[in-house]
Amino acid sequence: MSFSIQAPIDQFELPHPSGAGCFQISVSRVANAPEGAKVPVLFILDADIGFALAAEIARLRGTVGALPTAMVVGIGYGADFAEFARLRTADLTPPLSEAGRAALGGMTGLIGEQDGGAEAFLGFLVETLKPEIARRYAEASATDHILCGHSLGGLFTAFALLTRPDAFTTFVAGSPSLWWDGFAILTHLPAFAERLAKLERQPRVLVSVGGQEQDPPTKVPSGLGMSLADVQAMVAASRMVDAASEFAAALRDAGLREVADHVFGGEDHGSVVPAALMRGLCFAVPAAG
Repeated sequence: MSFSIQAPIDQFELPHPSGAGCFQISVSRVANAPEGAKVPVLFILDADIGFALAAEIARLRGTVGALPTAMVVGIGYGADFAEFARLRTADLTPPLSEAGRAALGGMTGLIGEQDGGAEAFLGFLVETLKPEIARRYAEASATDHILCGHSLGGLFTAFALLTRPDAFTTFVAGSPSLWWDGFAILTHLPAFAERLAKLERQPRVLVSVGGQEQDPPTKVPSGLGMSLADVQAMVAASRMVDAASEFAAALRDAGLREVADHVFGGEDHGSVVPAALMRGLCFAVPAAG
């Protein structure tokens, strides 16, 4: 028997919920999926920079059917990096308070000044994108859905978990920007505990972060209009490593049974992405036995 090791790739557009512009949807199907089988669907945020990597990791894991894998659905913009950075901030974040906006300082030159679209974006994922994937791909599981995001995408994944824990079966939050708006995301925890108690089936959650993400930076990232001292203060206040671990503990305290957290030693905010994606896929679609 011969096997194809190349995963078929599709692309199409769907209207943005604001009515302005479109999302570019990229889909990597599972090669050699058994006829009639249903495969998990991994929804990957920030597809402009992350879809190709996620699709290749899923393809590698599922080569010749050796291990279970997933269809990868990427949500992006088809934009250059500067525009992508601004569009993602608008869609992935809860609304900023005035204090939160002031705390961003020179970051807005890189990430833009629009925010607060998280609820509308989550509605798009659940009410528009999911049905469209089901309509187009017969092999897509109707129930086994995974949401995966990094950085602001990790913040959005946390927001989706806390506000609509039944929207996905697994949530994979990589290096989540929990610091956004003074850690306001954590105010959703009491209501989350109440929502969780009403669910017949709880979601599974993985929170991960690079071990060096709290280390003081030695230079200012390109495009960030801040001094080195200000950047170092921002990194310290963000508490990326500590906050990720504390968030996982808070989810357990809220009654979530299946929560895993992991710190990738030796990795920073950028270098951690490949390892976090593979760990997330293995967590979401574990091997039998």
